[in-house]
This record gives sequence, structure tokens and C-alpha cells, in this order.
Amino acid sequence: MVRNIGFAVLKIVTYIVMMALLSSAVIVPLGALSNPAFTQSVAFRMLGDGALALASLIVLIAMARFIDKRALSSIGFALARFVDILTGTIVGCTILAAPIGLLLVTAAARYAPDLAGFSAAGLAMALVACLINVIAQELLFRGYIFQELWAKFGAWAATIVTTLLFVAAHWNAVTNGTAGLVAAANIFIASFLLSLAYVRTGSLWLPIGIHLGWNGLQGPVLGINVTGHDLSGGRWSVFDFPGDALWTGGAMGVEGGLAGLIGPAIGIVIVAILFKQQPKPDFARRGK
Repeated sequence: MVRNIGFAVLKIVTYIVMMALLSSAVIVPLGALSNPAFTQSVAFRMLGDGALALASLIVLIAMARFIDKRALSSIGFALARFVDILTGTIVGCTILAAPIGLLLVTAAARYAPDLAGFSAAGLAMALVACLINVIAQELLFRGYIFQELWAKFGAWAATIVTTLLFVAAHWNAVTNGTAGLVAAANIFIASFLLSLAYVRTGSLWLPIGIHLGWNGLQGPVLGINVTGHDLSGGRWSVFDFPGDALWTGGAMGVEGGLAGLIGPAIGIVIVAILFKQQPKPDFARRGK
């Protein structure tokens, strides 16, 4: 067991280092050559997240094929389950609608559209940026790291470890006072949901879709901050939130409020009921 843990840690660290070096080869020069205004733009975020996603995918394929010597069908992108990204997006939108509906019913939120700065092109660009960011996150946390742990120690171990890493990756948000603690709980449950979606289907398409539905509807479409980040560019909004920030999330967004906790909790129930358990991906070595 100790030896297995040691080898797993070594491979995961190797993956992280290689991914960081490869993505940094794009992100560092890009940041150095860009003016300060551009580094705050949606386009810059797209390029940075795109570099991270591409690096994560390249290193995942390389590690799976040449180190683990397993079939590439095990990396989680089977075309047969591509429709799961659409299904997942619907699920993600639905579970965000639940806490927003609760906030509206309790008068903690109200419909107050401010669409003066709205543009279809801006919305499309924000949604594409959101998709790229979600793919990068899912590849990082439910890609090679999750797969290595799942193969060696089981789905529960993989879920617990990657969930702790997922929460830690949102450090700036989760250390932001009481709202940060609520956000940490929300992110923890959300990570459990996304891991369950992956384990149930053996495919990364479903967690990518769920993640996209939640973030995409909340940020680009409705103009609500996503864990404290403005993903709409501040150009439009649909609701305002006069209620107590502990309930609504305030500037943190829905994730920072107690009402937001029901979203991923409902998502867990939906995934558990609607998606039948598929066979575990074949992580076995193929030899030469």
C-alpha cells in the first residue's frame, strides 16, 4: 500500500509539473507582452485558460499512453457519450435556478434587469470563455489526478482527494470571511457532484456540462458573480439581491450564500437518479 501511494504521488506530481511547465510556456510570455488592460480582459482569460486546458489534455494523453500504457478510451472523452455535455448543461442550469428561485420567493432577490451594456457578441464570448475555463478545471481535477487515484485506490479516495484540491484551488474565495466558509461548503458539495457525475458515466462530458450550466448561466447570462469573479464583464445583470449577504451570497455570488447550498445538493440527487452506473473505465496496462 505504501509503495502504491508513493508511486501514485510521484506520477501525480509529475503530471502537475509537466502541465504547469507546458502551460507556463504560453501564459508567462503572454502576460509579459500584454498591457495591463488586456490582462484583465475576457480574451486574455480565454487564452490563459485555453493554454491550461490544452496542456492538461496533452499531458493526460502522454501519461496515460506512455507511462500507464492504458487505452486512450480511458481518459474520459468517449464520443459515444458526447451528448452528456448537453444533458449536463441542462442539469447545471436547473440546479442554479433552484436557489435563485428560493431567493426570489423569500424576497432576498428581485428581478431588476439592467441590460444597457448587453451585446450578443459579448455574451457569446463570455460563454466561450466560461466553457474553456470549465474544461481546464475538469481536466485538472477529474482528469489524470482523479483517474490515477480511482485506478489505484477507488472512487471514494479519488473523490475525497480531488475535492480537497478543488476547494484549495479556490483559496482566495474560501478565505473571504463567513461568505468564504459558505462558499467552501458549496464548492465541496459541487465537487462531490461533479465527481459523482464522472464516476457514474466514466466520462468527463457530464461534469463539464454541469459545471458549464452552473457557471455559464450564473455569470455570462445573468451577470451574477461566480465565487467572487465577474464573468460577464460587468456589462449587464438581471437580478439584484437586497437580502442578507449570508443568505444571498452578496458579492461572492450564489455560492457564497446559504441558499446556494441547495443547488449542488439537488444536483447529486438528479445525477444519482437519472444516470445509471456505467462500468469503470479500463485503466489496465496494455503492455508494449
